[in-house]
Amino acid sequence: MQTVREMIPEYNANLDRLRQRRQELLQERELEPSFEKRYKLTCRVDRINRIIESTSAALHAMQEYVR
Repeated sequence: MQTVREMIPEYNANLDRLRQRRQELLQERELEPSFEKRYKLTCRVDRINRIIESTSAALHAMQEYVR
């Protein structure tokens, strides 16, 4: 079992990967000529945004906890 302090770097790394993936999807969406595919990419970006938001909130809570 990891301590909260040990989990923080893992959460940061996950956020970095999520932000990178979001950026990739946004770039892909810009180049996509099909409306349907752009819409699906937009839905994926929205889901990733929600994951990033909740992970960021959890990370903030963990950082407050270890202080």
